[in-house]
Amino acid sequence: MQLSANVRTEHGKRVVRRLRNKGYIPAVVYGPETEPLSVVLDRLEVERAFHKISEALPLKLELKCADRVEVIDVFVKKVQVDKVTDQIVHIDFYRPAKGHAMKINIPVRIVGKAEGVEKGGILEVIHNELPVETLPSAVVEYIEIDVTKLGLGESVHVKDLKFPQGMKVLLHPEEAIVTVVVPRGLAVEEELKPAETTAEPEVIKKGKKEEEEAEEEK
Repeated sequence: MQLSANVRTEHGKRVVRRLRNKGYIPAVVYGPETEPLSVVLDRLEVERAFHKISEALPLKLELKCADRVEVIDVFVKKVQVDKVTDQIVHIDFYRPAKGHAMKINIPVRIVGKAEGVEKGGILEVIHNELPVETLPSAVVEYIEIDVTKLGLGESVHVKDLKFPQGMKVLLHPEEAIVTVVVPRGLAVEEELKPAETTAEPEVIKKGKKEEEEAEEEK
């Protein structure tokens, strides 16, 4: 995916307000080998592409200056949204450098229907994204988790997942990512079954003993 941006040299709140009123979104590009660069993007172009953009998706950013055009690889690091209008008001783009790790969030994609859900459980996704430290070359668009064999009360933990070489997840290995919750009513029902099974033989046994006592009295 590619977006176009114009380099801007004017700064200040008035300038930014004027740009937004004209249909532009202010942004900044930075990285380990890049001095912070102020740019502006066309709001309509960004909004058309926004639903496809994630922090783990590399983008091509076409930088237009007065005398040259340069296309660079970037990641969306931060998006500021107006709390009242829900419009994007600012974007931070991170330009990675070869050999330098960066911290981003990778989306989690759940596939399959858990066995525990078939038995009445509820699938709960605890982490929709995973914070990772990764080399740019190891970035993936999402981490896929197959929950098909997940039973009642079972979970998928960080330690159960495989990550690309060059990527380290920033969560404890025992941290649960997705789990099948056992509803309270279902749990009570499961607990009662063994009790009902053992109660019946006791009643039968007691009845037999009473019959034997009655025979002795005769």
